[in-house]
Amino acid sequence: MTATWLPEHNQPLLRPTPNELAIAPELGVLAALDATLATAAYQLMAEHPDLGLDSLARGDLPSPEACKANHLCVHIHDLRAAIKDYRQSALNPEPEGDYLHF
Repeated sequence: MTATWLPEHNQPLLRPTPNELAIAPELGVLAALDATLATAAYQLMAEHPDLGLDSLARGDLPSPEACKANHLCVHIHDLRAAIKDYRQSALNPEPEGDYLHF
């Protein structure tokens, strides 16, 4: 069992500018989803302190519910990273036909 709440999991929230929303309006709802996912991860970690590094360093085994919360947090991290990648792609699309790099 590894702790999920490491620094790389503290991704900044997406905050699209008006210009970015003009280019890709879907970024608005994705920003709301990103904030919701981040809040859910914080709440799960607050509810299950046995997932913290101190607890794990002492050799305490997390509860079954904490293990499921950990699993959710890992997926939340992955979803937030996918949203960030989509944002980059939506704002900086590759020109058509430029996908073959020789």
